[in-house]
Amino acid sequence: MKNLKEQNPLEAKIERLEKELKKAKDKKHQYRHLFEKSPIMIYAIDRQGNFLNINQAGVELMGYDSANEIIGNKFQDFFFKDTDEFQTYEKKIHTHDVITEFTTQMKKKDGSVLVVNLTGALRTTVTNKLKGYEGFVTDRTGEFATKKKIKESEEKYKAILDNSLAGIYMFQNGGYFSYVNKRLVKIMGYDSADEIIGRKFWEIVAPEDRELVKKRGLQREKEITYPQQYSFRMIRKDGSVIWVEMRCSHAPYMGIPAAVGNFIDISKEKKAQEEIQMLSRKLIEGIEEERRAIASDLHDEFGQALTLLQFNMESMQKAIPADLDDSKQVCNKMMEQIQKLAEKIRNTTSRLRPDLLDHLGLVPALEWYIENFKDQVKNIKIDFQAIGFKRRLPPEVEIVIYRAFQEGLNNITKHSNADRVDIRLTGSHPKVFFIMQDNGIGFKQKNNGMPGEGLSKGIGLLSMKERVASLKGTIKIKSIFNKGTTIRIELPMK
Repeated sequence: MKNLKEQNPLEAKIERLEKELKKAKDKKHQYRHLFEKSPIMIYAIDRQGNFLNINQAGVELMGYDSANEIIGNKFQDFFFKDTDEFQTYEKKIHTHDVITEFTTQMKKKDGSVLVVNLTGALRTTVTNKLKGYEGFVTDRTGEFATKKKIKESEEKYKAILDNSLAGIYMFQNGGYFSYVNKRLVKIMGYDSADEIIGRKFWEIVAPEDRELVKKRGLQREKEITYPQQYSFRMIRKDGSVIWVEMRCSHAPYMGIPAAVGNFIDISKEKKAQEEIQMLSRKLIEGIEEERRAIASDLHDEFGQALTLLQFNMESMQKAIPADLDDSKQVCNKMMEQIQKLAEKIRNTTSRLRPDLLDHLGLVPALEWYIENFKDQVKNIKIDFQAIGFKRRLPPEVEIVIYRAFQEGLNNITKHSNADRVDIRLTGSHPKVFFIMQDNGIGFKQKNNGMPGEGLSKGIGLLSMKERVASLKGTIKIKSIFNKGTTIRIELPMK
């Protein structure tokens, strides 16, 4: 080929045009290849909306066998819900020259409908005259179906949460409320969730319980902790205090550690429980007062009568002539019977209400009872220790522990077959602890700690639990077969 300088102008122009034509053909071939091989539907329509071209991906998406079945048909016969939507599509293209997202419906050959996204651009001539439109179509049916399911699921769970009888909440990022349901808002007396969300959860907890609830809540936000259920007091918007029963667990949300829980208002139940405890306490106090009165009557009336009777018998014995030995022996026997009767009355009054308990306090009364018990029961050894008592306990606390001690020894004697009992009494302000442990045969327990069989075994323990509950104390009973039973009582000193 001649050098460009040696070519005449016409030859150089022809050669340049040939090169540009070859480039155009290559580019056209390249575009055609992309058009045919594209996995996304590509379409071209004229100004009236007639299909001019469609690639194989589009043919398959629309459910046809070849492009010839589609070309020449109206674009809007397959797409858009109605004529107005097609006009909206045209208007957007003419306004912006191109649209990147237009969600509509597409009807396939078999009549089924897909949700699709259209893109569109103007097709113009060299002189900028409108020829039609072209663009892409992508199937979004699965995406929209998933979104619909998610929305339905969200609406369902939202309905469940909003209509729950329990207040439901979630806090994150160091204890800040991120969700509360309508029930919680109502329980706490607020007008909307916005008044609570964003606040620290312990701000609505009563001061008496705040530190404990805060400590447990912040720990639970980080990891699973126990207990997951307990009661505490909360402050409503108007300043009133309510009791709630809370259940809470650790559950990360959106990649952020969270504590999720629910609670119910148990103020009425708590008040009823307190009233029951008050009535139970008054009943127990009434019983103890009745026992005290009976013991006092036995001591004063029967004791004085027996003492007078003994004096009279002694006077009678002195008045009997020396030669009447038989009469003197009868008098001696009657005096012995009077003394035995007086001893029985003293024992009875001590069981009803020991004088030592009222006059000297709990520890001396227990020590006296143990010594008396050892004289009567030889086959059971008792180890008793009391520490931390520089002053006396309140009378109501002393009598509860004393009755538990009495009932415990009585049960051990009757049912346990034990030969050893360890008793520990510890005063540690602000509480007092009483532990009684035997090495007997034990018993089968129910979930509440009471004996699973035998009504007679449970009555004493039930009475013990009632007495402890009347002072807002706690009692734990643990029994292991052939290893014995342990009773642990914890009472407030005041």
